[in-house]
Amino acid sequence: MIKRFSLLSFIALALGIGSCETEFSLNGDYELKPVVFGLLDHTDSIHVIKITKAFLGDGDNLVYAQNPDSNYFNQVAAIVTEYDPLGDETGRSWDLQDSIVTGKSTDGIFYAPDQKVYFFYEKELDSKNTYKIEADLNEGAHSFTAETSMINGFGVPTTITNNSFKVRFAKNTVNADDDYLTWVFDLKNGLENVGEIEVGYTFHWTEYYLDGTSESFSAKKFEYSETNLDRPIRINGIEFYNWIAQTIPDDIDNIDYRKADGVDLRISLAHTNLTQYMSVSEPVSGIAQVQPVYTNVEGGYGLFSSRLLYSLNDLPLDESSIKELSSGTRTITKQFCSDYAVHNGESFECP
Repeated sequence: MIKRFSLLSFIALALGIGSCETEFSLNGDYELKPVVFGLLDHTDSIHVIKITKAFLGDGDNLVYAQNPDSNYFNQVAAIVTEYDPLGDETGRSWDLQDSIVTGKSTDGIFYAPDQKVYFFYEKELDSKNTYKIEADLNEGAHSFTAETSMINGFGVPTTITNNSFKVRFAKNTVNADDDYLTWVFDLKNGLENVGEIEVGYTFHWTEYYLDGTSESFSAKKFEYSETNLDRPIRINGIEFYNWIAQTIPDDIDNIDYRKADGVDLRISLAHTNLTQYMSVSEPVSGIAQVQPVYTNVEGGYGLFSSRLLYSLNDLPLDESSIKELSSGTRTITKQFCSDYAVHNGESFECP
């Protein structure tokens, strides 16, 4: 049905528009909220927690983000308390101290290079226990609480922590892709509170130059992330050699030879809360452009959770893997050599 409007209606509408207030603010009433981010790791000894505040103004918020005073509370009194699996206090607690950390990139949105953080020392947090943070801000004007359980039940096989262990990525003779090997091992059964696991490694090598000098290098490789914790850890051998071929350059004029110094294994585990927080915080790609919010902080925003960072360093490559690194078709141009006795007299024997 077509609706008809009189000329008087349009005049009244025009007068109404003309009399509207044209000054307005996109910001509503400001409500100060703490913003918290902290990840505990029971294998670490220093535990850092970031405590800042949300800010709002009619000016450019990017300018506010560059001002530390817009982000800090004047006073923070916070304590972390330990609870046993039954929910009872163990008698241990830690008052947070503040410190200034340096070195943050100045290319970001927020103030840099110095930032204030809060921390406590403890090298023996218990992976079976729960930890609760309680904070009083600006002399009681604001407060927040949050708690987290820990990553529990993690462990690697004793076979790879043995001093005689060597990483094996290839058979002694490689004629086809099937002759490359995958390093496979299981974690201990009974992992608790884990939402995601990430696996990677760092490869170390030294370059020896014709002028008698040398220099050591390292490169990190992210292998994969996994939410299915029942699968064994798998590190692919052929991908290792392809990565070396892409990462280490050929065109070094002064180089005489290279030596492999070993591999550092890296395993990172995220608490289920941390996994959910990262998932919710991913950029929105839908048409609605609605960004959900996840927090476990009562009285604020952010996250208080846990993770576990495990590293097993200086694992040597075995004889077959060094042979393939030195003479295999993928990496022969990298000029690696072998100082294993079994390779004495070979063309790739180290000087």
